[in-house]
Amino acid sequence: MWGRVKSAVYLFVVLAIVAVALGHVIGQPVLLSYVISDSMEPTISEGDGYLVVPAALSGPPEEGDIIVFESKTLENDGGLTTHRVAERTDEGYVTKGDANPFTDQSNDEPPVKEAQIVGKAVQIGDDPIVIPHLGSALGLIRGGVQNTQRTLATTFGIRSLQGSNGLAYLLFGVGCLLFVGSTVTERRNGPKARRSRNRRTGLFPRGIPTWIVAATLAGVLITSLTMTMVLAGGTHEFGVVSAESPSQSPTVIESGGSDTIEYTVPNDGVLPIVAYVDPASKGVETPDKQLRVGPGDRETVVVELSVPESTGYYNRYVTEYRYIRILPQSVIHALYRLHPWLPILVIDVLVFSLVFAGTLAIIGRGRIRPRSRRSLFQRIKRSFG
Repeated sequence: MWGRVKSAVYLFVVLAIVAVALGHVIGQPVLLSYVISDSMEPTISEGDGYLVVPAALSGPPEEGDIIVFESKTLENDGGLTTHRVAERTDEGYVTKGDANPFTDQSNDEPPVKEAQIVGKAVQIGDDPIVIPHLGSALGLIRGGVQNTQRTLATTFGIRSLQGSNGLAYLLFGVGCLLFVGSTVTERRNGPKARRSRNRRTGLFPRGIPTWIVAATLAGVLITSLTMTMVLAGGTHEFGVVSAESPSQSPTVIESGGSDTIEYTVPNDGVLPIVAYVDPASKGVETPDKQLRVGPGDRETVVVELSVPESTGYYNRYVTEYRYIRILPQSVIHALYRLHPWLPILVIDVLVFSLVFAGTLAIIGRGRIRPRSRRSLFQRIKRSFG
């Protein structure tokens, strides 16, 4: 019984690490996040974690909600910030840390636009659901992962193993290694291992079901696939100036007028993609069309930026959604019309189902029961040595 409890705790910790790591990679929280300053004390202390819902699923925030947004001047030179909505205005949201005497906008931070918000904390009343010291522990783990990426990049001379994309490659590589290892172990054990009655403890005392191995590999693959689609898209900012007289620069516009700028959608991958460029703030117009970009190609759309009569500096935003073209374009378009994240969900479900079924067809159904306590990696090394 105690072994099962420990295994369940380990599983929760692994899922928490994956959720936070994925959030760092795609630039927005996924289920869990944490704070790195004391600006939200005593509600959320420095290093504490909390539950969060992505902005695409949470809807517009209200006064009193705790949001995660891309600040312009906070956190030194800007970055992800967790503060509470103090007021909603025509220019955007006014935010404030619970420990701060003044709002963020009392300093140099402009009002927060919808496009800057990436998540909203899960709250019971005014209080979020806090996980003490989660961030402190995950910070140490993240440092270890980054050191591993640097070591691998240096050893093999492959710079692409570093950074966010490198983490995706690393996850995919680990998944493939586990798949090869599980297949080798199952084949070496054979019928004799299936008759084994050795007493074992842990979450799977009778061995690991092959469906869990298949689900793990499929999960790692769709995680990498999702990161590929989300990382390449996202929200992009244009800084424009409303001036008294026009300029040759497309970002310096006569007050009350508009100008156009080209926005390029590249595809550096090996699979064709479908992309959309949507307005993410007022003062932006984009063509309402689907972009089809082949491997190694790029497509350009014209974005119209407008400014008010008042002179000054303004931020304009567009959001790019891109999808790997493994579904018919008409299906992707219909799903996108319902919700921009729906094509990603359907693509992930399709790929997961195919990989899951294919893996089970290769390794078979049943359980994987190693004959000794030697590690899986020792077995793989012996098999290929």
